[in-house]
Order: sequence, then C-alpha cells, then structure tokens
Amino acid sequence: MVLVAAGQFCAKAALSKNLEAVSGIITDAARAGAKMIFLPEASDFIANNADESASLTKPLPQNEFVQGVRAKAKETGVWVSVGVHETSLDPKRGFNSHLLIDSSGEVVSNYHKIHLFDVDIPGGTRLMESDTTMPGDRLHDPIETPAGKRESISVFRVAIVPVNEVISLLTCYDIRFPEAAQVLKSRGAEILAYPSAFTARTGAAHWEVLLRSRAIETQSYVIGAAAVGQHSQTRTSWGHAMIVDPWGTILAQCTDLFHEQPTFCLANVDLGGVREIRTRMPVDKQRRTDIYPTV
Repeated sequence: MVLVAAGQFCAKAALSKNLEAVSGIITDAARAGAKMIFLPEASDFIANNADESASLTKPLPQNEFVQGVRAKAKETGVWVSVGVHETSLDPKRGFNSHLLIDSSGEVVSNYHKIHLFDVDIPGGTRLMESDTTMPGDRLHDPIETPAGKRESISVFRVAIVPVNEVISLLTCYDIRFPEAAQVLKSRGAEILAYPSAFTARTGAAHWEVLLRSRAIETQSYVIGAAAVGQHSQTRTSWGHAMIVDPWGTILAQCTDLFHEQPTFCLANVDLGGVREIRTRMPVDKQRRTDIYPTV
C-alpha cells in the first residue's frame, strides 16, 4: 500500500510563480508521507493567447519550470507526474507533454497527448487545442513506480514469477476515449494518471463521471490531478482533483471551484485490491471477441 497525492492549483502565464506553487504541493505532500505526487496538465503555464503560449514554450532542458520540478523531486525523494508544454518541430505548435519524474530527478517517461481538445459548444466554450498543439503519435508502455510495483509472488507454491504492477500516462481529453485506457490495461497498467485542466462547464457535467467510468471499466486506480480557477479572462478550470479506486469509489478529492490556492488530496493505493477485483469479476476473460473486436 502506497500513499499518493493528487494536486490542484491555478496556473497562470508566469512560470516562476507556478513553480513556486507546485514546489509547495510537492514539499507538503511529501511531508504528509506521499511517495508519488500527481500535478495538473499545463502546470508550467496557461497563457492568455496563442502567441503568448508560443513564446513561453521551450525545449525541456531549457524549461526552468521542468528543471525546478526535477530538483524538487530529487530533494524530497518522491516521484512526480506533471503536465507541461514542450517545443516541437513546428514553431507555432508544441507538445502537450505528461512527464514522469523519478525520485532522483530524472525524466523516465514523456508522453505527448494524442487526443486534442477541439470543441465549440453552442453558447459555451470554444477551444481549439490543435491551433497551438501537435498531437502525439503513440501510447507509452506502462512504467514501474513506487505506487505501481509489487514484489514477485509465488504462484501455486511452485514458482516465483514477476508481477508487473505499473502506471500509465494519459492527459485530460484522453479520458473521453476508453479505448486508450483499455489498451494500456492490456499492457499491464493498474494505475491510470490523467493530469487535467477541464473547463468549468465540461468539468461540472462530466469530470467525476469520466474518472469513475475509466476506473470501473479498466478495474484500475485512476488519478486526476486538476487545474482550478480563473487562469485568464477567457479560461476557468473546474478543479476537483480526484483519486478513484478500481471499484469506482472516490477515495479523495479536492473541492471548491473558486479556491485557487495550491492544495492536494491523499489516498492509499493498494494494488492487491486491483488483483482481487479483476479475479472476482474477470471481464477480460468474458469479452465476446468472436462478436466484436478487441482493442
């Protein structure tokens, strides 16, 4: 059983202030005993417009925010999941990146968001992420972490075999595509991390439902760190960072849309519970792939 933290704060167009906010979350969560800390999508900044976003986006080695988070992970001895911007070969469009940083401060995985949030809701939100973002082109294999690793076990008291208890990286809008989560489960994932910045409108309607649905469908833990509050004149995020267990139960969440101060919620991840649920309700073995295709 491992204690994890899902963070929540209001990023703005100021990398140094955003770094100060997440550094506080990491420090306080580590003091509370968390071994892994999950931070929102676009934690480095949320800009006021496309030109400002392009000017603030840098390669990871030159990104002061990323280097600061790496240093803080090493200082506190914890793993950190965080969403940031990253340059691509297109000068006008960067990657929406989800970094996994280990306790030595090394980036062990860098996932580029594959589903971009292009929506135009009548009377509501219009946001075209593809105007400023390049889509990724692959899902990463799951990764062993302190919150997703268990010692080898004896099977039928005959042999010792390795057990792959691992975490997979996705981002925000990816949560609306259950196929991606199912593919990662098929590769061994038992924890799905979705750093997010849901709008206030879509978050109020769908955030909790989507997190719990992905948890129930994949029989996995789902961790949704979340941006919150008013980032600019045109952008407000829902918040409600949340940790959900494989049964779909909300173990912990941050609340209050208008509370923009950095905060986090804590919950224990028990991968023994994942195995138990998957054994008692073996949906993967019961899929009718003779009638419909698998993913």
